[in-house]
Amino acid sequence: MNATISMDGLWAIVDSLSIKNKQWLAEKLRVSLSEKAASKEDEILAGIARSVKEAKTGQTLPLESIWERL
Repeated sequence: MNATISMDGLWAIVDSLSIKNKQWLAEKLRVSLSEKAASKEDEILAGIARSVKEAKTGQTLPLESIWERL
């Protein structure tokens, strides 16, 4: 069974929580967001490292080929 709730309904639920539960929820959200940001940073750095490695080994594409792909 799927349940849906509006953002206003969700806010009403959050607003009704005790301070302790709001702090717990805030910490969970903060951790989740920071993990996602770190994951995105890791993806970007891995892509840069891969590109540098390819460039060092000569596995790069000619500029014309890159433009054609775009």
